[in-house]
Amino acid sequence: MSRLFKLILFTVIGLLFFAYIYYGEYDMLPNIGAQIDLYVFTVIASIVTGIGINAINIRLNQKLPWRKNILVRFVTGIAVDFTWVFGLLVFLIWIANQVGMMNFTLFQANVEDSQLEVKVMVLAFIGLFVVALVEFNTYSYSEYSVGQIRKLRAERKQLEFQFEALKSQLSPHYLFNSMNTISSLIYRDAQVAETFIRNLADTFNYVLNTKDVSSVSLKEEIEALKDFAYLLRIRYATAVDLTIDIDKPLLELPIPPLTLQLLIENAVKHNIISDDDPLKINVRNDETHLIVLNNKTGTPSKTSSHKVGLNNIRKRYAFFSPEEIVVVDDHYFEVRLPILTEA
Repeated sequence: MSRLFKLILFTVIGLLFFAYIYYGEYDMLPNIGAQIDLYVFTVIASIVTGIGINAINIRLNQKLPWRKNILVRFVTGIAVDFTWVFGLLVFLIWIANQVGMMNFTLFQANVEDSQLEVKVMVLAFIGLFVVALVEFNTYSYSEYSVGQIRKLRAERKQLEFQFEALKSQLSPHYLFNSMNTISSLIYRDAQVAETFIRNLADTFNYVLNTKDVSSVSLKEEIEALKDFAYLLRIRYATAVDLTIDIDKPLLELPIPPLTLQLLIENAVKHNIISDDDPLKINVRNDETHLIVLNNKTGTPSKTSSHKVGLNNIRKRYAFFSPEEIVVVDDHYFEVRLPILTEA
């Protein structure tokens, strides 16, 4: 709400309170001509009260944000606002009496004669309670709106990273190599060629089916990886040795799709493949991580950095866990992925 709207709102509330209290005392509504001093006092008190409460709440939102502790912020807001209103009314009435605007003594010593003051304080407390509720609702709506915007932005970012992974899988270079393999297989072994094509189709089917999802089960990812492993086995024979050893209880846990396949592709892309020095890739787990480990057989003369694929995986993992993936590049190349428990 704008400051002007808040001041108008406080003025209207103040005038309503004044009319209610006056009617309760005299069983009639105040006459604006006869009680002009009371009307002026009420408007001034309402505006100053609104300015003060607005400033207090802005300060409290900085020092004691709602998100830090809602209950403490709510109670503190009412207490500080009430103290401000109490002190302000005493001060304004003293000023009004000094200048002769009105003759009214707040908080008289005689308890029996102080019912008016009690009504004022009760109404002030109720009003401040409502103000605190409005502040809380404004905060809640704002947080919800900001949260929804952040969620949509995060989902969009995640899909962008997913699309980058998808492009990697559908790259012309990958398709060209696969077609060459199929071409050579057709004349040597039609049955193997057919199986290769089926596994290639299953691999692409998995890629396309997961392009709009943020996570899949580890079981689905491994099944797709087995199809991909078959393609590698046909292309490289014994020059690439991929073993998968994942504990069964982990198979229903989530993982960003294409994570393992990207890591296997990275291993193949960044090593020299030969029968004399086979590339050995192992996918396994310990208590806290999924581990993809491969030996280093030498770096091809023309290859891009590991960073592109790893950065894609890092960014997608960041949506699910604050724990980062760990990369160890030593005698072996090892990537440790935190085991996710929730999608």
